[in-house]
Formats: sequence, structure tokens, C-alpha cells
Amino acid sequence: MDTNIANNEIILGLDQTLPMERAQEDILERVDKILQEAIDAGDPDIAANAMKSLIGVSRISGLAMAKFCYTFQFQWDNFNRNDSFVDYMEEYLGRGKTTIKRYVRVWEMLVSGDIPREYCEKLKLQSIKSLVPMANLFASGFDVTTSQWGKLANAPDVTTVNKLVREIKGTPPRKNSLQLEMDTDGSIYAWKDGKKQFVGSLNVDDKSPIVQAAIARIMGDKILEK
Repeated sequence: MDTNIANNEIILGLDQTLPMERAQEDILERVDKILQEAIDAGDPDIAANAMKSLIGVSRISGLAMAKFCYTFQFQWDNFNRNDSFVDYMEEYLGRGKTTIKRYVRVWEMLVSGDIPREYCEKLKLQSIKSLVPMANLFASGFDVTTSQWGKLANAPDVTTVNKLVREIKGTPPRKNSLQLEMDTDGSIYAWKDGKKQFVGSLNVDDKSPIVQAAIARIMGDKILEK
């Protein structure tokens, strides 16, 4: 089966007006269908590519929300409303004002023209969770160099982004907070009050499902790329 067909299968219907429960049920049924097709074809790429599409949809939806909030707020006066944009969105969407403002800030950063174009395009591929701390940094007026934007644009996860943001701001993590990080060789380090200490190591070379599941549960996305 063509992997592009699998991709279309997994996201088909997302742009249709369906009750939320129906849409969710439809997508979950497609998961079973695509996985079975991968098994029948003996080709795991069919399932993996469909999963990649889901990740892409998730990232695009966050970025689309950011653009929507920014442009919607910019055009708010055209609607002749007495309430503010954030008040309206909070009531209509059920999202807090802080969340709405974060979305606005993200797109404001991306269209500011202050980020080198090559890195700006890469930033658009980041998750909204990674973009929010960058946008907060940008809105605070910190002078971010081209090199630092490059590091942020290539950060593998939100944990790395937060660490880079702290370095740029020149501020340590919150007092008394404890962060765990793991190198790709399995070495685990703890950070507290700006001090780094070796904790132990995990056997990342053991590829058994149980060991890998245990590592994922313990460390989550806190694995550092060397």
C-alpha cells in the first residue's frame, strides 16, 4: 500500500464538521485499519508514516492557533464589540487569558522580522510547547544572537529549549527546583541551584520493550542529544 494513502487515511475527515466523539472514534478506527494493513504488507513504514502525519497535524494545529489568535486580535476592532479580544476568546473557547496571550506572542515573534529567516522557518516546525518559552523570552526584550536563534531552532525538545532560554537570560532555574537530564549513553544528571551532579545510569543499549518502556517512563523527553 502507498504510504501516502496511509497518511491520507489517518487524517481524512479532520476538516469535516463532525461531532467530537464521532471524529475521535473515526480516527481511532483508522489506526487499527492502517496497522493491520502494515502487518499484511509486512511493511512497518506504513504505520510509522501515518504516525508521523499525526505528529505533523498536532504541530500544525498549535501553530495555526497562534496565527489565528494574532491575526484575530489584530482585526478585532472590525467586529464592533464592547468586550476585549482576550475576554471574548476566554469565554468562547474556554481557554485562559494567559494561554490566549501566549499564542498571540508566539506568532508575533515569528512575524517580527528579528529572527534570521532560515531559523524562523525551522522554528515553525517546533511544537507550541517549545515556542512559548522562546516567545516569552522575545517579548521580554532579551537580545538573542543569530547563533542563539540557531540553537533554539535546532533544539530537540522543550527541556533543551528551557535550558537554552535560561542560559540566554543568564538566570538559573527556579530556586530549589530539581531537573533531571539523561545523555544518550544513559548517564543521568540532576540540576539544582545551578549545580550539576551525576546520579546514575540506565542501560539504554538494552532494546527489550520492557527496558525501553521503563526508560521512557522515568525520563520522558529529558534525553540530551550529544
